[in-house]
Amino acid sequence: MTYQQYPPQGYPAPGAYPPPGTVRQPSGATAIIAGILAILGGLWFLAGVVSHVIELSHYVISFLVVGAALDLVSTALLLGGGIMLLLRKRAGRVLTVIGAASAIGFVALTFLLRAFDAHFHFSYGGVILHFGFGWLLFLVLIPAIATLVLALVPPTARWLAAKPQAGAVQPPNFGYPPPQPGYPPAPGAQQQGQPPGQW
Repeated sequence: MTYQQYPPQGYPAPGAYPPPGTVRQPSGATAIIAGILAILGGLWFLAGVVSHVIELSHYVISFLVVGAALDLVSTALLLGGGIMLLLRKRAGRVLTVIGAASAIGFVALTFLLRAFDAHFHFSYGGVILHFGFGWLLFLVLIPAIATLVLALVPPTARWLAAKPQAGAVQPPNFGYPPPQPGYPPAPGAQQQGQPPGQW
């Protein structure tokens, strides 16, 4: 006597597909990385604010005031945006994009002012203040570009738009289909929550 192999050849194994009614959640990898980079960038600029304030306590120079103000703007946008992005708030994506774009713009402006030998320049992120002008500004530029790209890509938008599925964790079904509503309990099964009847 021969037995037919289960499942038949060419059919997927039991449990290969999610149960009906479940929606596959989009991956949040790009959004989470963008949020973490935004928070790290915000902390970098917060350190720049602190260093500017320390210098301003000794002497007041216009380029320190401008640098402190720009660092404060970047700190607020990136820290706020990064935290809100990790909390799946759409406004967090907007703040992160604005913060990263402004960081790129401020670094570009710093390079531009130096390239044209402008009379006025400013310190941004505490880099020029403590390390002098140079390639260290790329420490600001490269993560800011990565943050901007990761915040703008479509997977980030899909993850923010998807509703997190609420509900209890389903027990594993080990390849068997979920029980269908309306069927009576198996013979000998006791109704949950009711004590056995006294006859």
